[in-house]
Amino acid sequence: MQRSLFLLPFVFIAAAVPAAAQSFDLLSRFSVGGSFVVSQPKDEFSHNVGNGYGGQGGVMFHLLRSGLVNLRFDVSGVVYDKEEKLVPLSETERILFEVTTTNSIITFTAGPEIARPAGRVRPYANVGYSRLLFRTTSSLKGTSDEVDTTTTNYSDSTDAWVYSGGVRIPLGSVESPLTLDLGLRYYRGGEASYLREGSIRDHFDGSISITPLSSRTPMLMYAVGIQFRIPR
Repeated sequence: MQRSLFLLPFVFIAAAVPAAAQSFDLLSRFSVGGSFVVSQPKDEFSHNVGNGYGGQGGVMFHLLRSGLVNLRFDVSGVVYDKEEKLVPLSETERILFEVTTTNSIITFTAGPEIARPAGRVRPYANVGYSRLLFRTTSSLKGTSDEVDTTTTNYSDSTDAWVYSGGVRIPLGSVESPLTLDLGLRYYRGGEASYLREGSIRDHFDGSISITPLSSRTPMLMYAVGIQFRIPR
């Protein structure tokens, strides 16, 4: 049933491509874009971590100058958990430092896309392969509010198949190279280990203990952004 739903945008796009040929001589084969994204874990993954917020950037190469068939490359990053607390430099020091621990997911995705190349509403759909990187870092700030040091406490990675779709709407005239991009992606992530708030415990002797969680990592990612078709 899920695979059938993912195929529906492809059928719609194929039917929606205008029959009349359109000139794209003034446009290059490259588009760039950026989006605000929200990640929503699914299944067991959702019991361990909450929603994440961040950004996504990408480059698209148009195999056909019309933009009907493309290759898409994206990088995104979301923070799903953040913990802040004040700690003394040592047991004998009265100076406090702020330690910020951030849990994040970085994705690197590549794959083909088909899209309606013209019109006021331009649906698209794509599939891809992604690498998910889970990282937990801690930053130490002093009274000057400058970051003195950053340490990676934990990291792991896994593979994911990605299924996505959305619509692009020209901003301004229908021929505008700038479009509003509304998209939804499903990451069928594999098994990975990761941390959340409370996974790192500080001890009185200055040492820490880390308790990771493990599960498969499926998630939805909602995106709102813009795409720009670079002129020739």
